[in-house]
Amino acid sequence: MYQAARTVAASSSSRLHSPVAWNRKSAQDYYDLEAGETERTPLLYVRDNSREASRYRAKLRAQDDPNRVHPVALGLMVALLLFLLLGVVIGVYLLLLTIQRPWPVSHPFFLIERPAWWQNPAALVVPTLERQAITDVIVVHSDSECCFNQEQCVRFLQNAEQSWWTVGHEHIPYNFLIGGDGVTYEARGWKSQHGFKDLPGRNTTLVVGMIGNFTDRQPAAIQYAELKAFLTESIRRFSLSPQYRLYGAFNTTRATNDGAALYNQLQRWPHWKGFAPQQP
Repeated sequence: MYQAARTVAASSSSRLHSPVAWNRKSAQDYYDLEAGETERTPLLYVRDNSREASRYRAKLRAQDDPNRVHPVALGLMVALLLFLLLGVVIGVYLLLLTIQRPWPVSHPFFLIERPAWWQNPAALVVPTLERQAITDVIVVHSDSECCFNQEQCVRFLQNAEQSWWTVGHEHIPYNFLIGGDGVTYEARGWKSQHGFKDLPGRNTTLVVGMIGNFTDRQPAAIQYAELKAFLTESIRRFSLSPQYRLYGAFNTTRATNDGAALYNQLQRWPHWKGFAPQQP
């Protein structure tokens, strides 16, 4: 009897020191042995879900990342950048509106460059302009026969170039010439000084020649249209200031009304400032 009591006491002591024991009858549940083997009360049920656990751990890592940008802050930065870009576009558009255009040009600009009409291999050697956008344009007439097609105009330029070179070993002095065919012919171009010693502003002036004699008769309408297109194209190329000044020039060795018909028309144009003073 004493031995049986010791056995019961030992069993009770073992149960007190191990309040939770594994029930061999079920491999899925835990039971409270203090409630007795016949009373099955689940304490905890754990379901292994590796996908949800991975998501949870990834969420915790994202929250703890010091370099992580909050979605709201990212959206504000993108909106700010778009706003700044829109402001730049509007600013450029308004700036372009402030640039004065001589007039709406319907006649297209036609240009024949110097190598196309002058085949001499010798390069054009003339002083270059010291500034990009010049401020003055002087329009003169060539006081010659007019040309009405490309063949005639090219022949005129070739003869003029040859004549100036033969007399003074100088290239044709105009920057550009405009023929009766409505085409602009490059002589010295936008980047070189003109070659007229009696005209001012070699570093600030383009000299444009209208091929023909226009003292008593007007140039052809297409010549005027091409002159307008030339001025607009020069502004577009940033070779002429939008606030340019337009001048005429008398040749004192010719008639006193030299180029009168041409200048009577040009006086009605925007930017007209009168006649350029003669150099001594």
